[in-house]
Amino acid sequence: MTSDNFGMFKENLAMLLRDQPAGTTADLADVVVAFWDGRRVVGAYLRDGGRLDEVFEFDENAWEIWHDEIASWQATPHYTERAELKALQSGQFRNPVDHH
Repeated sequence: MTSDNFGMFKENLAMLLRDQPAGTTADLADVVVAFWDGRRVVGAYLRDGGRLDEVFEFDENAWEIWHDEIASWQATPHYTERAELKALQSGQFRNPVDHH
């Protein structure tokens, strides 16, 4: 996949996520989601149970790693509202990692 494809996808994903309620993730793969942090699209890994784990830069490297999953997501996008992400975005948490 080219840089242009990645750029177009990320712009479209940003638009889609901005239109979703706060705390919503685009569920790109079983272990990876993306969300709008108020400025940009950010990636996050999911741990067992579907809770947010480590946040990462959603860049071309992520695009290449999860190419097949992203293509599948584009065909049938699905989203999840996450209470822990809402809390993070409202400033109750600084980092979504390890908040039980």
